Amino acid sequence: QATEVAKEEVRRVLGVLDGHLKTRTFLVGERVLAAEPKAKDPFAHPPQSPFVLDEFKRKYSNEDTLGVALPHFWEHFDREGWSLWYCQYRYPEELSQTFMSCNLITGMFQRLDKLRKNAFASVVLFGSDHDSSISGVWVLRGQELAFTLCPDWQVDYESYTWRKLDPDSAECRTLVTEYFLWEGEFRHVGKPFNQGKIFK
Repeated sequence: QATEVAKEEVRRVLGVLDGHLKTRTFLVGERVLAAEPKAKDPFAHPPQSPFVLDEFKRKYSNEDTLGVALPHFWEHFDREGWSLWYCQYRYPEELSQTFMSCNLITGMFQRLDKLRKNAFASVVLFGSDHDSSISGVWVLRGQELAFTLCPDWQVDYESYTWRKLDPDSAECRTLVTEYFLWEGEFRHVGKPFNQGKIFK
């Protein structure tokens, strides 16, 4: 009798163990390997914000930037839940052909794909072949640079200098307007606008 009870208990424990391992291991050849834990979403539980980024992105994509999208942005921007950043590429002397410089921006955007729900950016290439620079304005969830939250997002960001902007300053308003419009004097750059790319 005791033997049967022990056998039943062993069966029960093995059943529990089997159920546990089914979702946490996989077979490779003849070896059982532990499954890697799912990557943690850095924005899994962000504080509530009245600023709906997707709504702004729709207006930016489908309506007049100066007449509709920018007024909407400033009317709804939540300075507690979001922040604005200005970035500059650290190594302009290494930039050669403009198409290669554009590839740098595109590559960065591709590697940041999972950040799209929590970021918007306009990054601009200024100048011409062998005399160019890259800079941009970013809208990011939270008050810190989001790139540090996930190893996948850190590949490119250290190649840029980052400066947090004050949403109330005239400088910030000018930068946001010029970079979102791709028009203006861009006095801080000293080179003509070449082309821009939008991260959305």
